[in-house]
This record gives sequence, C-alpha cells and structure tokens, in this order.
Amino acid sequence: MRSLLLRTLSIALLAAACSAVRAQSTDPAGPYRQTVRGTVLDIDTRQPIYGAAVAVVGSDPVLGATTDFDGRFTITGVPTGRIDVRIRAMGYEEQTLSNLLVTSGKETVLNVMAQTAVTEMQEVTVEGRKRKEELRNDMATMSARKISVEETSRIAGGINDPARMVATFPGVAGDPSGNNTIVVRGNSPKGVLWRLEGIEVPNPNHFSDEGSTGGPISALNSDMLDDSEFYTGAFAPEYGNVTSAVFDMRLRDGNDKKREYTLKAGVLGTDITAEGPLPGMDGGSYLANYRYSTLSLLDKAGIVDYGGVPNYTDGAFKLKMPAGKAGTFSLFGLGGISHIIDEDKGEAGDTLFSRADYGSRMGVVGLTHTRTVGDNSYLQTTVAMSGNGSSLDYDEAPAPGESALERRQTSRLDKWTTRVSSTLNNKLSAKHKLRSGVIVSVDHFRMGSTSWNEDRDRMETELDARGGATTVQAFTSWKWRWNERWTMTSGVHLLHFGLNGATSVEPRVAVRYQVRPDRAFTLGAGLHSRTEPAMTHLAQDLDAEGRSFQPNKELGLTKAAHAVAGYEQMLTEDIQLKVEAYYQHLYDVPVENDPASAFSLLNSVEWFTNKALVNKGTGRNYGLEASVEKYFTKGYHFLVTASLSDARYKALDGVWHNTRFNLRTVANALAGKEWKVGRNGKDRVLTTGFRYSITGGQYTTPIDLAASIAAREEKETQDVWSVKMDPVHKVDVVVSYRIGRPKVSHEIKLDVQNVLNGKTAVYRYFDKNTDTIKSNDQLGMLPVLQYTLRF
Repeated sequence: MRSLLLRTLSIALLAAACSAVRAQSTDPAGPYRQTVRGTVLDIDTRQPIYGAAVAVVGSDPVLGATTDFDGRFTITGVPTGRIDVRIRAMGYEEQTLSNLLVTSGKETVLNVMAQTAVTEMQEVTVEGRKRKEELRNDMATMSARKISVEETSRIAGGINDPARMVATFPGVAGDPSGNNTIVVRGNSPKGVLWRLEGIEVPNPNHFSDEGSTGGPISALNSDMLDDSEFYTGAFAPEYGNVTSAVFDMRLRDGNDKKREYTLKAGVLGTDITAEGPLPGMDGGSYLANYRYSTLSLLDKAGIVDYGGVPNYTDGAFKLKMPAGKAGTFSLFGLGGISHIIDEDKGEAGDTLFSRADYGSRMGVVGLTHTRTVGDNSYLQTTVAMSGNGSSLDYDEAPAPGESALERRQTSRLDKWTTRVSSTLNNKLSAKHKLRSGVIVSVDHFRMGSTSWNEDRDRMETELDARGGATTVQAFTSWKWRWNERWTMTSGVHLLHFGLNGATSVEPRVAVRYQVRPDRAFTLGAGLHSRTEPAMTHLAQDLDAEGRSFQPNKELGLTKAAHAVAGYEQMLTEDIQLKVEAYYQHLYDVPVENDPASAFSLLNSVEWFTNKALVNKGTGRNYGLEASVEKYFTKGYHFLVTASLSDARYKALDGVWHNTRFNLRTVANALAGKEWKVGRNGKDRVLTTGFRYSITGGQYTTPIDLAASIAAREEKETQDVWSVKMDPVHKVDVVVSYRIGRPKVSHEIKLDVQNVLNGKTAVYRYFDKNTDTIKSNDQLGMLPVLQYTLRF
C-alpha cells in the first residue's frame, strides 16, 4: 500500500509540476547577478595565456574580460541562469563552454585549457556546427565521454552519483539490484580502474571488498568533483592495469577569493561543503566536505528493506597552494567508513537464521606538484598513500530449528599502498606533443579468511597472508596533429607485477579524421592487461597430505586486445550522432586447471577463489553502439542510446560459453526540461526529467535443487551459464525546484528510481532455511528527497 501511494504521489507531482508552469526560455533575465571568473592555461604547457578574450555569448551589452599575465579573468554582473562562455586567443583554437549554470549563492569559477591551433599566429575559428566540449585529456580520441557534475545532478536516477550516470552511456550497464558495479562491453566489473587526481585509487564505494569495483553508495561527493572522464576501450597509453573501463575523476579547486558553503540534507545523507581562500597565499584555496548517512530513515519507514541499517560516513578535501616559481602544490584526500549488521529472520520474522556483521573502509591522501619546465613543458608528480579493507563475521544456525548461532565465516582484509607517479608533458610544436611517465606502486597487505567446510564439517583457513608487492608502470605517448583534419596518437605502456615477475608491453594507436567540422571518423587499437586482486594470488588450499599451499601465487596477467572504429556527426547545431563498433580479444585469462572445468575469472565480480588457476583461457566481446544526443540548449536535452553485443569465453573444457555478462541488449532514453516559473525577472526554475532503460538479463547456471538440499549449500548443474535472466525495465523520474535570492540559492529535489516499482529477478540462489530456490529482484522504488542550500 505504501509503495502504491508513493508511486502515485511521485507521478502526480511530476504531472502537476509540468501543468502548473509554462515553458519559457531559460536565458538569463533575472535581477540577481553573479561573478564568473577563472584562468586560461595552455593545455600542453600549463603556461598562463595573456590577452585571451572571454565573453558571455549573446549578452547585450557585452559581458566579457581579458586575461591578465597570470591568465586570470573576472566578469562581474552576470545574470543568473544558464550561459555560454566563449574564449578566443591568438594562436589558439576558439573554445565555447556551453550551458554553464550561474546561481546567486555561488560564484562560477572556470579552469580553461586552450589548445594551440595547428596554423599558428592566428586566431582559429571553427566554422559550422559545434561539438560538445573537448576532453581534458587530449591524448584520448575515442570511446570517451566527459562526466559533467551539473549533468549528473539533473539526470533522472543519477542521485548526484557519476557512477550511476555512466550507465546511460552506450555499452554500459548498471547493476539492477542497486549496486554501483558496472558492466562495460560485456566485461566483468573487476576490470574497471578508478583514478583520482591522475592516480589510481582504491574502489571509492561504501560496503565494498578488496578486488571489487562497486558498492551501494559512492564515497565521492558531487560537490567536490570537477568535470571528469570515462573511457570504455582502446585506452590512451597512460592508462594501465585495466581491461574494461576507466573512471578518471578530478577534484575541483575551491574558491580562492571568497568563502562559500553548501549544505545538503536528504534521506541518503546530510553533508556540508566549505571552500574559500587560504590566508596569506595569493591564488591558494581550500575545499572540504563531510557527509553522514541518514539512509536508516528509509529502512525504518519500510520504504526499502536492507535487512539491517546501513551506516556510513565520508569526507574529502583539497588544498591548492601556489608557490610562485616553484610551481603549484595540491594536497588532497578522500576517505569513507561503512558498517551494517544484517539479520535474516525468515519470511515470518520470528526465527533468527543468520547474522552478518560487515564493515569496510577506504582512504587516500596525496600531494601533487605541478611545475613548468622551460616554455614548452611541465612536470606533474604525485605521491599518495591509500588504504582499503573490510571485515566480516557471519553466524548461522547449524541446522533448521536450532536457535543458537555458530560462526561460519570470518574475514579481515587490509591493504595499504604507497604510490608515486611522475609525468612529463612536452610541446615540441603546434603539431607534435610528447607525454611520458612512470608509476611505482608498493603494496602492503594483511589478509585472512576462514569459512565452514560442509564436506569436512569444520572451519578452514582459505587466506592467511602478510607481505608486500611492487607494481611498476611506464608509458610514453606521441600526439601528431598533421593538419586540421588528421590527428594521430600512438604510444606504448609497460606493466610489471613484482609479486611474480609478470610483465606486459602494450603498443597502442588511435587516428581521428575530421572530414569537415561536423563529421569525423575514428579508429583505434591496442593491447591492455591487468593484475588480479592480491587475495587471488594469496588464497590457499590443502594438499593430499593436509599441508597448506598457494595454488595461484604465480598467476600471470589477464590481457586483452581492443579494436574500435567510430563515426561522429553533428546532425544539427546541438544534436550529435555517434556510432562505434568494437572487438575485444581476451587472452591469458585465468581459468581452472582442469580439462573438464568451465570456470573462468571473467565471470567473477568480487571475492576470490582457491581453485588452481592457469592463464590459458580466452574470450571475445564484440558489439555495435549508437547514441543520439541533444545537448542542453533552449532549456531542454535528450539522449537515446542502444547497444547490441555478444560476450563469450572458453576455458580448458574447450567449449565456447556465454559469459555471465553477455547482456546482448542495453538501451536508454532520457530527457529533461527546465521551466521558468512565475513572472519574468524571478530566478525560479523547475526542472523535470525522466529516464527509461532496458538491460538484458545476465546469464546464470541452473541450481541443482536436490543436490543443494543434500549438501545444505548451493550446488549448480553442469550447464554453465546456459540460462538467461529476463531483461530488466526501469523508469526513473526527477523533479527539482530552484529559487535564487541575493547571495543565496535554495533547491529541493525528488529523484525517484524505479518509479513503477518493477520486480524483475536479477539472479537466483538456494535458501537452505526453506530448501527452495529464491530470486533477488531489481531494486524497488527508491525515492530520494534532498534539500540544498548554497550561500
């Protein structure tokens, strides 16, 4: 009854909001004014650009400014609302930043990176239809997408979480059960790489294990993030230890001129963000955020049922410290702690069958130094220390009807990493650029896990290891802009894993042909590899004489060859068509060392196995992706994506099987609209949006019910990955209302996931308490209400 009421209320709210206002242009016309300022730097050298003209497009009279010797500019008196900002400088390509949201409660601070024109000594204007803003990493030419923080906030179902937003991209599927894990082009989520401030970091999600890449709640707060990037294949040479996808996240700089605050309160958490100038340091700034969960409110209200109350807290900070000729230092950090006690009391709720006490933590702190070297180069070095871990105590009734619980699993997983990264960027000319770097990671770990062995009727140790390992990566890449149409990026990446001496040399190349300003072809290929989680190498088993050994300590790297071909065309000034076809050949895949086994790590999501593995498996993923996107102009946007794919693997049994993640079809349709509310001159905006998605079901292996009942644990048949689950349909809606006042802005937002409360089964499992096969359904309707105050 409650679910029906909330669903009806959400739909009624959306319909009423749409009918209560009239659609108007969101061009800024309000009485409230704000400052837009920032810096303009050369993307290749990080040198400030003097004399660049920065102007608000369409303003009358013209609102603009010229950069000073430090590349800084300030434009005052900019009306609140959405604006476009154009940057022009002699010898550089013209750049337009579109749909910047100017609010009364916060200054808009821009960090602009300008690209040298191939034809030097003139201001280059690209005629024709405009493309969306370029990526920060100009070495990436394809299979890439910018993640805009503002865009994340208005996408239905995004909940201000970039990890959920990427599920709207072609070839990317989220986890219907509510986790932040993502499947990219048929690959296991374990192949995803997380980076923060240009360096690899542990999985930044709450309630996550070592070796996993997802979790229910992200520890990254959107108020801390700058525009970031997401890559799905044929990666640039600088990205290593990855075979599936790259999250390249950046923290923004704080306001270096005035103190500002953001307060958010909602059902998923309450947090505060503070920023401002560092005393006595010109251009220095601080930015800090702290959040505490209130997700227990949903659990207590019965809107969602987690079987326990999830508690989590996280925080992040960044200090920007200019040091004159010595360069710029940035100190940053991120950390999160989560904990939950989950009790299974059965359907009747009167019998305690099991109890799990689970906790996780992660953190990273780093110092980055950026310094120009001569007139045409800059060196960026980062030293970071990170740590992540989890703990689990699991108890259950030893037999049906018994009330006393007994310990069945205990694990303690801890890992610490010291990482040093140094990258030299060298601008040889307007046409040639080199980027080279080295990354050294020193891991220290302490891992232990014991679990109940039903066959031997005793607790057995599966993991008990302390020690360390060193991973070394090096890369070099060369970008050649032959002319205004042809661009080529090539290079090589080296990965060496010190735990067992495994090494991979990976050449890569990508070409872009700009037929005309509104049309381009892309082609890329390269080799990639990654290490398996440390606990996979350290897992132990017992030999015939009862002695423990580590069967997978010498396990090598998982490798993949990627090939991608793409086509881009601007259909109109603000509508873009993109099509990409890809093929991935996976080799040296870890599979069980048994000619009769179909076990492969390509189907794993997290945790580890103590099966004896060898690098003799293969796999292949191929598909076609297409998207039509209307950028946010004239007050609205839309995006339609579709992906058709196939993902298969072969283990030592010699048979090609579907992978668990062979989704075959993934599609999205989403749209959003901004509405001016009330009389002209009032800074009041209503935003509405929806998203419909369909995700092909994952493959599963049928459960042998009779064998499972006899063994009192789940047993599968020999028909591995032969049953495809039903496709999952989901509709999300979002409604927000923003009010601007002098020096302050308010926003209330309702983001409802799965508004129709779909209940499609995602996977099945054996319940030994009832001796039945049950299903875990997609996450039910989840309304997320949030209030934001900026001042």
